[in-house]
Amino acid sequence: MNNFRFINNVLHVENVSIKNLSKVIGTPFYCYSTNAIIEKFNEFKKYFNNSNTTICYAIKANPNIAILKILSKLGCGAEAVSLGEILRALKAGIPNNKIVFSGVGKSNEEIQFAVKKNLLQINVESLGELDLILKNSHKLNKKVNLGIRINPDIDAKTHNKITTGIKNNKFGIDIKEAENIFKKYNNNSNIRSLNVSVHIGSQITSLAPFFKAFDKIKKLVNKLNKKQIKVNTLDLGGGVGISYKKEKKIPIHLYAKKIKSIANELNCRIILEPGRILTAESGILVSKVLYLKKGGNTSFAIIDSGMNDLIRPALYDSEHDMQKIIKDKKRKKNYSIVGPICETADTFIKKIAINELKDNDIVFFNNVGAYGASMSSSYNSRPIIPEILVYKNKFEVIRKKENIVSQISKEKIPSWI
Repeated sequence: MNNFRFINNVLHVENVSIKNLSKVIGTPFYCYSTNAIIEKFNEFKKYFNNSNTTICYAIKANPNIAILKILSKLGCGAEAVSLGEILRALKAGIPNNKIVFSGVGKSNEEIQFAVKKNLLQINVESLGELDLILKNSHKLNKKVNLGIRINPDIDAKTHNKITTGIKNNKFGIDIKEAENIFKKYNNNSNIRSLNVSVHIGSQITSLAPFFKAFDKIKKLVNKLNKKQIKVNTLDLGGGVGISYKKEKKIPIHLYAKKIKSIANELNCRIILEPGRILTAESGILVSKVLYLKKGGNTSFAIIDSGMNDLIRPALYDSEHDMQKIIKDKKRKKNYSIVGPICETADTFIKKIAINELKDNDIVFFNNVGAYGASMSSSYNSRPIIPEILVYKNKFEVIRKKENIVSQISKEKIPSWI
């Protein structure tokens, strides 16, 4: 089903008019389709039916508890990288035995909480972290399921800032050291199950890096099995990309076929950590044109969203397609779409041909349901913008617009100034 469509030339999310919603909420705001999330999860899940696979949504992609609740009701688990994300998952009704705790810099407080909660698995990034987990496990008299995150030294062929599987990255333990770690810790009395985890990056649009990493992991597990070290679970991470601007999409059926083949061969349970693939296409960012101006040979459209609302273009040089919420037959014109933040990096699209704009036109950006609101900030002392969830002909504010006075009230001038 197309959950974002034009009805009588006006953009609707499901059955809600964005023109009307803009009048009620005021721009800018994020808007998500409930049905788009449900459909995307079910589409992904169907490829892993009849297999021992647990899907754990990567909360970092979009941590709103309403989004998590939708996924929880569908039977989805969660992958968390902080205490805050674990608490969000629990509040949304995701059971502790479906939560994986990852992250390269877990604090002692976070580790204690995770051990107490008997989470599905804690993914280990370093030997120092492993020893700290085991100290807490012994102290609390709780056995833990651990996944040793392997760095396979595979280039994910994605943006260098979201590549996480090459040897010079901060993530994981060198695959060359893995065998000795399993030998040392395999019979530790505080470990219930010692497993293998891998994650090579985000927004990956080719099967080849995945398959290379998975084959390396399979080789490692086969070697461990020959030494009577049984690995029960493979956490194969996430990273499946989407098409923002004509990128090729990964054939999920082939991705799933490879994973299920490895699982069958090794007789392992599988954990997957999809994030972007489940929520990115479910959301839009709605904004208003404030001013039009010329700068040299460039026509600028200045909108009321900034890089503080959607940082992906500034951080990753990415572009999200932009359209007007009302279709018209005006002639096309080239614009540079920029925000109000005092940096040149606050540029959403350097050049786009779009039907001629005027002040107060409402526009929207596609595919912002992941790494949009979750990475927003109050830079330039701007308020965090609201998030709206639509279901059929209903909508709900699932995150209120931040009050700037409340933001300032958290600060204090010392008495000695």
